[in-house]
Amino acid sequence: MRMFQYKEPLLFYDGLQIFIAEDQFYSKYICTLVDQSEEKDIYLCVPISPSRLSAIMHGTIELREIYTNTESNELFTVEAQTDLLRDLPASPMSPQELPANWLPETGFFLNIERSDNLVIAESVERQRAIIHCHLNPPEAQSEAKILADNLSQATKLVQRLIKYAFRRSLTSLEKNLRDQLSTPDNYQLEVFAFSRGSFTLHLQSALPADLVGYVEITKALQIIDRVTSLVATPNATVEQVAQLGGHFATAYKDLLKFISDVDTPFEYEWSTPETRRSVHRRISSSQAKPLYDALVERTDIGSESIVLIGKLTKVDEKLKTWRIINEEDDKEYNGESETELAGLIIETQRYKFVCEERLEEERGTGKEFSKLYLISLQTI
Repeated sequence: MRMFQYKEPLLFYDGLQIFIAEDQFYSKYICTLVDQSEEKDIYLCVPISPSRLSAIMHGTIELREIYTNTESNELFTVEAQTDLLRDLPASPMSPQELPANWLPETGFFLNIERSDNLVIAESVERQRAIIHCHLNPPEAQSEAKILADNLSQATKLVQRLIKYAFRRSLTSLEKNLRDQLSTPDNYQLEVFAFSRGSFTLHLQSALPADLVGYVEITKALQIIDRVTSLVATPNATVEQVAQLGGHFATAYKDLLKFISDVDTPFEYEWSTPETRRSVHRRISSSQAKPLYDALVERTDIGSESIVLIGKLTKVDEKLKTWRIINEEDDKEYNGESETELAGLIIETQRYKFVCEERLEEERGTGKEFSKLYLISLQTI
């Protein structure tokens, strides 16, 4: 039995109308919605060769013709629940059995815009958000090479910036939705290739796009775009970063420091299957230095404030450490204190702790972790 997998949307209007599928043998099919109910959608699918698929995509033959004049005399139907277009069993159908009302209307043509832009092409082909990061350190200017330390550091900084931009994008959402979306898969990147010329990293989102081509990581990239569009105006950059604040500000400062210290212009370009257009930004090493200096002067914008309300489970006055069960999520948090902890009562007294979350690195491994420092407290 042939099993179909959804590959790419071709027409979305009040639901997915037409899409490209692929079977376990990597053959392609065009699937058109022919019947719909609350329980399931039925699609009529026809095998299609690369040349005919190209003709359909460019609008040179009408959609009806691929069903009335099939290349292999084969037709299939698949039944799918909404948004579940994986592992679909394909049922063969004889062309003679095809209901006339299942055929597309005469004169209906698709005209899917394609681009020679590699970022856009990769995003459509791989059905993921694609980001190209162009690095041009001194060692890459004569040939396609880069120091391993520079490569690993750049990759880490880009991932870190996207991570905190994504978290910042969720702050206006309700807690339940925020918790649901804040999983690492939604902002995690994968390196899948590199190309010559300013040593270009090809990155993709860990999760594929949904049926309309949307990828959650888009939220993070749009925040980064807002900041990087202001690189020519340090004052405007500082104000924008100040609004975002917290770990995002620290991550952006660290990226600017890398660009300045390594003396490498940093460019990125990204696209998604939904937009089918690319966004391009560039930060030169000469721009990075004044931006970094301006942000360093604003010591107030790099801190992340965390409020915990609950009862203490442990206090060490000598080491100035503490543990508390936070009532909002019923989780235990621990940290250090910059104030005295004498006289605090465990297990029975409720407290409100205002903490600063700081990013630190583990010695030896360089692994990043967050640590809480108690700034102020009050009994409740």
